[in-house]
Amino acid sequence: MRAIPTRFCGFLILSVYLAGCNSGYKSMPVSAAAQISISATSAIAGSPDFTLTITGSNGQFYNSAHNLSQAVWLVNGTDNVLSTTFVSNTMLTAVIPAALLSNPVKAQVLVETGDPKASPPLVTRSNPIFFNVTPGPPGPQISVSPTSVLPGGPDLTLTITGVDGQFDNAAHNLSRAVWSVNGSDNVLTTTFVSSAMLTAVVPASLLSTPAQAEVFVETGDPAGSAPEVQSSSVTFDVGSPWDY
Repeated sequence: MRAIPTRFCGFLILSVYLAGCNSGYKSMPVSAAAQISISATSAIAGSPDFTLTITGSNGQFYNSAHNLSQAVWLVNGTDNVLSTTFVSNTMLTAVIPAALLSNPVKAQVLVETGDPKASPPLVTRSNPIFFNVTPGPPGPQISVSPTSVLPGGPDLTLTITGVDGQFDNAAHNLSRAVWSVNGSDNVLTTTFVSSAMLTAVVPASLLSTPAQAEVFVETGDPAGSAPEVQSSSVTFDVGSPWDY
């Protein structure tokens, strides 16, 4: 067998050593953009938390520290990362919180995959899917009597008339009056009289100080998943004595 010169052996050893020194950790490359579809593309404004199923046609979802897939809700250039659960490399679920569904809006849902904590972030974005939050069905138009009172009085009973006769008194379709001040709602003790009339008691504690409230009626199932239908609102004034 032919002997290998010592200097050549040293060169081989040095070459292997240098190659090892230059072969440090490299993060997993970011995947190509996924093509997705989603299980629903609309919801009614006022809906509760809504869970989407997101399917990737090319099996490009990941769940590792440096290659993570997460759903994003995009409206007018503002991103909200949704709470996302990895199911498989072709499926995710994501929760759209009720706060994002409170008003009609046209949003986009997409998936970001990569390392969001890298500097700079290394992510790719899937194709976006439009998601429409649509207005709910119009509620009944109402009138309220009375519409004002002096502060400091006792409990007050309101008579609420529905122009369209849309009040209900069933277990899963209940009409109840609401007293709202500065976005804080109080459901009033409500008595069903007919499909066109309710009475509701405003407790003295809500009438103790001057305030301007909105009175409206919610109809639906307060324990159900579908949003309740809200009537028009009527302004009620708890005025100061010098207002009269």
